[in-house]
Amino acid sequence: MEPPRSSLPTPYSDSSKFVDSRQRALPRRVAARDAGRRFWTRLATMRPAPELRLLLSLIAPATALLLLAEWEFASYQAAIAAFSILALLLVPTNMAAVFAGMSARDRLKLRDGGQRSMDAYPGVERILNTLRERVLRERIRLLSALLGTLSIVAVWNLDTGESLGSLLLGASAALGVLCLLNSMRLDESIPMRSNAFPLLSLHAPTLHHSVLDRPLTDLMVAHLDPETAGAWDEWVSSLAESVRIDQTADSAIEHLLRALHLNEQRLLDDARLLTEAKRVFKVAAIDGLTDDSNKFNLKSLKTLLAHTKAWEPGLFRLIDRLQDSAIRVDHTLTEELWRLDLDLPPRCSQGQADLFVLLHNNTGRTTNVKVDVVVAEGEPALQTLRVEAPPSRRLDRSRVVDQVDSLGRLLDDAIVLWIGLAWPDSELGSHPVQVTLRGEDGETLSSIVVQTTLSSKVQPESVGQRMSDAASAVRRLTLSMTD
Repeated sequence: MEPPRSSLPTPYSDSSKFVDSRQRALPRRVAARDAGRRFWTRLATMRPAPELRLLLSLIAPATALLLLAEWEFASYQAAIAAFSILALLLVPTNMAAVFAGMSARDRLKLRDGGQRSMDAYPGVERILNTLRERVLRERIRLLSALLGTLSIVAVWNLDTGESLGSLLLGASAALGVLCLLNSMRLDESIPMRSNAFPLLSLHAPTLHHSVLDRPLTDLMVAHLDPETAGAWDEWVSSLAESVRIDQTADSAIEHLLRALHLNEQRLLDDARLLTEAKRVFKVAAIDGLTDDSNKFNLKSLKTLLAHTKAWEPGLFRLIDRLQDSAIRVDHTLTEELWRLDLDLPPRCSQGQADLFVLLHNNTGRTTNVKVDVVVAEGEPALQTLRVEAPPSRRLDRSRVVDQVDSLGRLLDDAIVLWIGLAWPDSELGSHPVQVTLRGEDGETLSSIVVQTTLSSKVQPESVGQRMSDAASAVRRLTLSMTD
C-alpha cells in the first residue's frame, strides 16, 4: 500500500496564501511610507518653520563670528540657542526628504501583482537621483548645525585655549555658512507636496517628438512624471468605449484640453466647458470627469494643463495668437498660401531653448516641405525637418465660427513642431535664429528671423526655474480649487 503523500506548502505558487499576504503587505508598506511623507512634509512646510530656518541660518554663523571677534556683547548662550533651535527645525526636513525618497522608490520601482514597473518611462533615475541628492544635502545641513552647536559648547565649557578656541569658533561659523547655503537652495522648493501628483514637480522632460500630432496632449504627456504617465496610459485605454462614435480617446482628450485652455482664458464659462465635454464623451465618462475621487477629472486636468503651460508657455502663446487671428478672420488664414508662426523665448540660459513652429498650408493640396532652422553658433548650426503638410480648411469671412470649433479645426490642420536648440556654454549675448520654409523644389516659401539673448545667469526660461514655476503654478491652482 502506497503511503499517503504529505502536502507541503509551495510559498511561491500563485495559489499560495503567502503570495496573497505578501501582496497585501506591499500596499500597506507603501501607504505607511506615503503617510510618513505627507506628515513630515506638512510639518516641514508649516508656517513659520521655513522662515525661521532661513532666519536662524543667517543668525547662527553671525553669532559665531561675533564670539570669534570677541565682541563684548557676544553671548555663548545665544549662539548655542541659535544653532540648537536650527538643528531642531531641520529634523522635519530631513525626515521629509527620507520618506520622499522611499515613497518615490515605492511608486516607481516596486511591482505588485499586475502592476508594471515604471522603468520604461524616461526620467525615473533622474527623479530618484534628485531625491538622493536632497537627502544628502539635508543631512549635511543638519550635521553642520549639530557640529556647530558642539563646537561652541566645547569652547564655552572646556579649557580649549586661545588657538583651539579660535579654530572651533571659526569652524562653527563656517558650518553655519554651509547650512545657510544649503537652506537657500533647499527651502525654496520642498518636493512631493502634492498628494494627487507628488512626483510631478521633480520631472523634467528629456525626450519628445519633434512633430506634435495632437499638440496639447503630446506636450502635456511629455511633461508628466513616470508614475502619472503610466496612470495616464491606463486612463486613455479605459476611455476607448466611453467616447462618441465619431471620436477616439485621443481626439476626445485633445478636444477637452482645448476647451479647458479657453476656459482658463475666460473665453468659455464652466457650463459651456461641460457641454464641450459632453460633445465628445459619453455619460459614463462625464461622470468620471466630474468625480473628484478619480485621478483624472476636470480639476486635475486643469492642474496638469497649468503645469504644462508653466513649463512651455511658447506653444500656448502660439495658440493664443492663432485664436486671435481666427476671431479677427486675419488675412494670414484666408489669403496667404502659407502661414508660418514661431515662438522662441527672448532670453535663454544654460545654453538651451525650446522653439515652437506653427505652420498652415493654404494652397489646397498636400505638399512636402522642409523647415530649415539656422542657429548662429548653435549645436548644430542647421537643423532640417521634412514634413508633409496637408491642406488647411480656410475660414469663411462671411460667417461667424464657434471659438472651440475654429480653434480645433485650425490646430487639426496645422503642423506643430517642437525643436530643441542648444549653444555652447561659452556663447553669450544676442543670437539670431532663422526659420525658413522651403517647397518641394527648394524654393523659399516663407522665412522668419528672431533674436534671443544667451545668458550665463539663471533666467525665467531656465530648466530649474521653469520646474519651480510649474510646481508653484500647480500649488496655486490646487489651493484655489480647494477654496
